[in-house]
Amino acid sequence: MLSFSWGAFLVYLAALVLMTLGGIIGLIEYRHWAFLAPILMGLFFFYICWEAVVETQPTPPRSKSGQ
Repeated sequence: MLSFSWGAFLVYLAALVLMTLGGIIGLIEYRHWAFLAPILMGLFFFYICWEAVVETQPTPPRSKSGQ
């Protein structure tokens, strides 16, 4: 069974940061539009990571039998 791993999450997050920062640095240095690809991919995968980790659902209502 697969479970959540903080080590794997941090490695994934570090790879996203390096990919996005590399695209930003390349865009600034070379001023070529091709460096937008890693920036946009990094931001998209940050969004996926955010949706997977951050719980956005409200807490479920308490059952009446438990009161």
